[in-house]
Amino acid sequence: MSQKTTVEMISRRRTLGMLGAGVAFGMGAPVAVLTASDAEAQTPGAQTPRVDQRQDRPDDGTERRQQRPSSRAERRQARRTDRTKRRMARQEGRKRRRMARRPSTTGTSSKGTGPTGTGTTGQGPARQ
Repeated sequence: MSQKTTVEMISRRRTLGMLGAGVAFGMGAPVAVLTASDAEAQTPGAQTPRVDQRQDRPDDGTERRQQRPSSRAERRQARRTDRTKRRMARQEGRKRRRMARRPSTTGTSSKGTGPTGTGTTGQGPARQ
């Protein structure tokens, strides 16, 4: 009674795989039938307009190849210049902020560095 036939032992995974294959073939067949056209093949002597246009156009590939390294060098130099400008601006900003943090010599006592002149860091008293 515990033996099952091979028909009964089909797994869900196998069933879904077969169902998916059937759907794929079912969808693909009508598309192939509908897209068939009645167009005739071209003769070997007939050329497309693109080929003619390509032959009439002057070849400026050499100019572009020669221009490529020079334009690359110009872009590289522009990046370097911009980096230098940004670096200088950052340094100036840091310098201004440092100067703004420096205590002024008028009106503060020489005892501490804080605004109250106590020299504390704002922490609580040390444990004993």
